[in-house]
Amino acid sequence: MLKALRFRGGWLVIAAPLLGLLVGCGEGNARYKPTADVARTSLEAALTAWRDGKPYGPIETKPPVQMVDSAWQSGQQIESFQIGDEEDGGDGTKQFVVKLKTKGKSPTDQDVRFIVHGRDPVWVYREEDYKRTLNMDNNPVTTPKSKSGTQRSGRTR
Repeated sequence: MLKALRFRGGWLVIAAPLLGLLVGCGEGNARYKPTADVARTSLEAALTAWRDGKPYGPIETKPPVQMVDSAWQSGQQIESFQIGDEEDGGDGTKQFVVKLKTKGKSPTDQDVRFIVHGRDPVWVYREEDYKRTLNMDNNPVTTPKSKSGTQRSGRTR
């Protein structure tokens, strides 16, 4: 009889912390969801840095912004941008359609969706890059070749 009580009590000791974890998960993505103002200003800071010819990488603002955009990373330049209305992605993200005017031999106007997530740092993703991040196993990233046509390894000699 005593063994049966100890066994049931053992399950309670194991189940109680797990139950506590489940209750704590009710918050979901809310703590990572930027406010509407922060999402818009973060996107604007990232696009302004891109337009102004800043190098691809973290943008020093408050809060800091991390941009993930394969077009910018590969050297594409933009002349101007116009941020549309905010859309709530329903998954802890804010989404914006942006009209981009690119520079180059044949400038184009593009409607590009950007996804904004996080609080510190705030992450700004081009939609294709966001989807690629979510589906990394089935959609590998190919790195662009350097202008000389050769790839360099990260090792120093």
